[in-house]
Amino acid sequence: MRSFRDAKTMAQTLRDSLTGKAVTISHSESLELVSKMLGAADWNTLSALIQASRQEPAASAAQQTERLPSYPAMPLRDLVPFPTAIYPLFVGRQKTMQALDQAFHRQREMVLAVQKDSAVDEPGLDDIYDVGVLAGLIELYPQSDGTLKVLTQIYRRVMIRRFLAETGTYVADITDLSEGPIPAAPELIEQAVARFKIYAKAWAIQLPQTHPPLEQIRDPGRVADIICAQVKLPIRDKQGLLATLDPVARLERVHALMQMTS
Repeated sequence: MRSFRDAKTMAQTLRDSLTGKAVTISHSESLELVSKMLGAADWNTLSALIQASRQEPAASAAQQTERLPSYPAMPLRDLVPFPTAIYPLFVGRQKTMQALDQAFHRQREMVLAVQKDSAVDEPGLDDIYDVGVLAGLIELYPQSDGTLKVLTQIYRRVMIRRFLAETGTYVADITDLSEGPIPAAPELIEQAVARFKIYAKAWAIQLPQTHPPLEQIRDPGRVADIICAQVKLPIRDKQGLLATLDPVARLERVHALMQMTS
């Protein structure tokens, strides 16, 4: 398999073939079937592996002359951040404070990595999920108890290649993850936004103000991320959504989760 898109083509071919035999499955179901055919646990795992392997030759060549991009990093215990959203984060770990200090003195960017187990105080690479985000730091607010509050703007998904405590701070090496061209999914967007409004009312969630309005956005990946940032789900489920690189599959998945929990 040459690229991330090949798996999606296989899934569409499978779906078309089954439709011809009077068997109807959804886009996400066909992706899950192809993933299992190729030996992966699910589509999230396969898409991340394919994306990473596609970038690996270029990354390896670049490493001959320079290292992968390295950023100060922050491990998160109980939050999964999504692109475009703004989050206030509260920091108490000394190594994270040092990472923040380095980030503010450099490019004001840092990697946010989600911990698999919130009880781990000194996480390493095996203690965090592979897919994280790159965030911009907007403002820092020292708190009276010695902790810090930092306002962050989430930029994009990244694959975390290295994560460790180095000279008293957290550092991460990353490669970028791409979702490819924006697919058209107007009916799915309409259905997901309608379901989200019902979900938001049931959970007393204030609808986010977006420009253009949510129902007018034509990028299913952006719509999915806006909704994902608001829904109330376990960390594992939210991380699964963050790691779902296919925009249509991500929106289908959060739509289904809202139906299950509303």
